[in-house]
Amino acid sequence: MEMELIFYSSHDRKRSYHDCIFKESSVESNKKFNKLSSAAGVLVMACVMVCLAVSAHAKDYLIGSQDVLKIAVFENPDLTTEARVSEDGKITFPLLGEIDAKNLTTRQVEKSIADKLISGNIVKDPQVNVFVLNYRGRKVTIIGEVIKPGQYDISVSTTILDVISLALGMNQNAGYQLTVFRKDPAGVDKESTTKISVDVDRLLNGGDLTQDIELQNADVIYVPKTIFYIYGEVNRPGAYRLEKGTTVKKAIALASGLTPKGSQRRIVITRKQGETEATQSADINSQVQIDDVVMIKESIF
Repeated sequence: MEMELIFYSSHDRKRSYHDCIFKESSVESNKKFNKLSSAAGVLVMACVMVCLAVSAHAKDYLIGSQDVLKIAVFENPDLTTEARVSEDGKITFPLLGEIDAKNLTTRQVEKSIADKLISGNIVKDPQVNVFVLNYRGRKVTIIGEVIKPGQYDISVSTTILDVISLALGMNQNAGYQLTVFRKDPAGVDKESTTKISVDVDRLLNGGDLTQDIELQNADVIYVPKTIFYIYGEVNRPGAYRLEKGTTVKKAIALASGLTPKGSQRRIVITRKQGETEATQSADINSQVQIDDVVMIKESIF
């Protein structure tokens, strides 16, 4: 039997080892590069989506008094201007004078300016861009049981929680439900008001962000005082903040319990029903509602 012996020099072994390491390193580098490229692509896509969302939102925004607009006409730098919307809803534009802007979208103002430039033979085929530099025309009012009620400027996407924060939060008498009054145009000379109920308990304690509605210009937020009254044979009669799901049993506990003469079987609730009041018998498991007056009577025995 013949045997063939093959010898490798130390130089060959080093080169082979080096080639192996180099190939492995290249593979790992390619994997890392692909991962980074993928992550970068996702990040870029997310940024694009956010920008598109903001842009779409801004296009739907209705311009208000005191908003500051920047107006540019393509290839006509002399017509570029910044204008503040006056209280009567107008802006002043070069060569055109006063133009209506209040309660219009930026697209509508762009079209209005373009039409006037064409009809006045100023620019043949104008490409007009209008941007809102400062949102000063949107205001909401918050009243009721908040630390600092008043009127506040809002931006494009301000929500209920944003305004409650501006008002430094709700006070200890605030209830678990608030109301947003929103004006809706219902004709040329007439406006109607829509009432939107917001469950603050679901929003703050339940994390239900569907309750954190986006506000519009001139919205009025009313945070009512939600209390009930309890008197009779309890240790601490008086007015107490009503929490969601409060029963007569819990109301008695808030009033430090029954006196020795108090009876759990002789309970009466006086409840508002529109402009009238009605009295009804209750037990310790009955639900207490806003402005209820709970009376604990003395035991017969």
